[in-house]
Amino acid sequence: MFDAMREIVETTGALVYIIDVSTYEVIYANTECKKEFGDIIGKTCYKVLQKDRKSPCGFCPLQQQDKNPSLLPVGTTYQWENKNSINNHHYMFVDRIINWEDGRKVKVQIGIDISKQKELELQILKEKNDFIDSFKILIDSILEGIIIYDENRYCIRVNGVAPKLLGYTAEEMIGKHALDFVAPTSQKLVKDNIQNHNQQQYEAEMIRKDGFIFPVILRGRDLVLLGKKIRVSAFIDISEIKKKEKKILELAYYDNLTTLPNRLLLKELLTVMIKRIERNNYYGAVLFIDLDNFKMVNDTKGHEIGDFVLIETAKRLQNSLRETDIVARLGGDEFVIVLEIPEHNRDIAINNISTAAKKILDEIKKPYLISNFDFRLTVSIGIALFKNNEFSIEELMKFADTAMYASKANGKNRFSYFDPVLQYLVEEKAHLFEKLHKAIEKESMVLYYQPQISIENEKSQIIGMEALVRWNSDKIISPSDFIPLAEETGLIMPLGEWILIKVFEQMKIWEKDLIKKEWQVSVNISYKQFEKNEFLDLLKPLIEKYQINPTKLKLELTESLLIKNTQENLNKIKEINNLGISLSIDDFGTGYSSLSYLKQLSISELKIDQSFIQDIVIDSNDFIIVETILSIGNKFNLKVIAEGVETKEQYEKLLSMGCSFFQGYLFGRPNLPT
Repeated sequence: MFDAMREIVETTGALVYIIDVSTYEVIYANTECKKEFGDIIGKTCYKVLQKDRKSPCGFCPLQQQDKNPSLLPVGTTYQWENKNSINNHHYMFVDRIINWEDGRKVKVQIGIDISKQKELELQILKEKNDFIDSFKILIDSILEGIIIYDENRYCIRVNGVAPKLLGYTAEEMIGKHALDFVAPTSQKLVKDNIQNHNQQQYEAEMIRKDGFIFPVILRGRDLVLLGKKIRVSAFIDISEIKKKEKKILELAYYDNLTTLPNRLLLKELLTVMIKRIERNNYYGAVLFIDLDNFKMVNDTKGHEIGDFVLIETAKRLQNSLRETDIVARLGGDEFVIVLEIPEHNRDIAINNISTAAKKILDEIKKPYLISNFDFRLTVSIGIALFKNNEFSIEELMKFADTAMYASKANGKNRFSYFDPVLQYLVEEKAHLFEKLHKAIEKESMVLYYQPQISIENEKSQIIGMEALVRWNSDKIISPSDFIPLAEETGLIMPLGEWILIKVFEQMKIWEKDLIKKEWQVSVNISYKQFEKNEFLDLLKPLIEKYQINPTKLKLELTESLLIKNTQENLNKIKEINNLGISLSIDDFGTGYSSLSYLKQLSISELKIDQSFIQDIVIDSNDFIIVETILSIGNKFNLKVIAEGVETKEQYEKLLSMGCSFFQGYLFGRPNLPT
């Protein structure tokens, strides 16, 4: 997109740059801008465009309008004027909010240097002697159109530029009212500004003698000349700027590499098509297309060749379809095609869509001959069929994407329709989310506790309990179903907080019992919950509030979590250890076991996953794995608990291997606390 933009904006003497409204990062600047301020790309605008500023500019209309500029709607436009603190030049700015090609919201800012005009204005104000003659000289030397009105807003003088811009002679303009030069669309705007004595610049439309309407930046100033009130109006023709701005905005709707519509334009085109399909009672289809193994092309032949492949793919997709069909590029090697099928019969519509999909597969399979390289590529296609306005655009895209991954999973180089069963599962998932959200809000979840056993001298005793959350809805829902959903949707945070509170409350009750107060209570902590900075901020107040012994609390983490961001997690674990809380690795052996993190992290316990316990009596591989984990625990001085022990045979086998700590149905099922 940058190359295309440069062709437009590099020819103007104005400053042109583009800023990410969320981060204030400059993502593009033209040559004129770089000439004034240097290489500013990748830097925050207020630091490089203003002197000694460390925060967003308070005078910027975006900041004045909304403290969160990223919330401003696309299309928002501002015109404003400011003196730059670095070069002391005055600029007139035109700002517009658009969506960038990668989906983020940006501000296109065009700055016109009006320092000369400003200097002239100041000179006008300072001149007292021979004011009229000096005034005439000044206005005739200004590049802007200047019109001077009396207090009744009738023209009494113009400079040489104004008649040329408006198509009149200077004599013809004298005596005309200010609104005679204003287009009907801007009459009220200009009238209000004049009546309110507004001296700020704004955008309006003026009309030439021949009726041609053109956009301008207009500003006026009320003055007193020899005791008489006048208004000096200055205007700049911004037709060329508007054309270039329009071109820039157009570029925001198209993929720069392939010239295909991008995601933003696709959404608008699809919206129109859906309405037309609904009106005609036709069928439509969204095809999500992904090149198979495209990464290999970039990795082996370079991105330049990869770009040629994408361009050629775009051409082939266009050649495979009708002019009425939509082809768009989402980014990378992802394309979307939208088909309108003028059929009322579902089976015939599906047959037509399948024919189109086969044609695409055949077209893409043809050899790619690029720079003496012979490529043979395939695509995976996912299809979402629709009729009427039954699904949102986001849902259709998601359905097609899901079906595309089904094609990938089934061997690639094929197409798959979104299965209504998958649709049902999606809807069920949404329904389950709503129920889970309400269950957490109403605290209708239940905590069960399963005993953890220590064997010493053939005598067993309970050394702790593991807290296990249960959701008793209209039917019992397994944690394996709702915990991943809670993690995916963010509900794990309120759910995790509720579990910790209930555990702390129970520990407080058990403190009154001579035996139970010695138990260590284990709580499973989701990786989503652990990785949040707020996690430690939650633990500390709870310990303080309930005054429990933190050494009696044990947090169970998965080993896959610990393997990621080891240093970051190490710091967090150290803080947890400093609170007196111990850590256990749950389901040990199922993730990415590494002795290095056992060395680095302050872990006190390993839990052998029950999948290795189930067949330990008959499966030699499971035996070896468990034996290895017990050895690791012994070497690192860690307690090792075998979970999921259900039979006497399993227990005796583990005991013979040196295991001393157990958890499972053989010793007790999860139950409500007593």
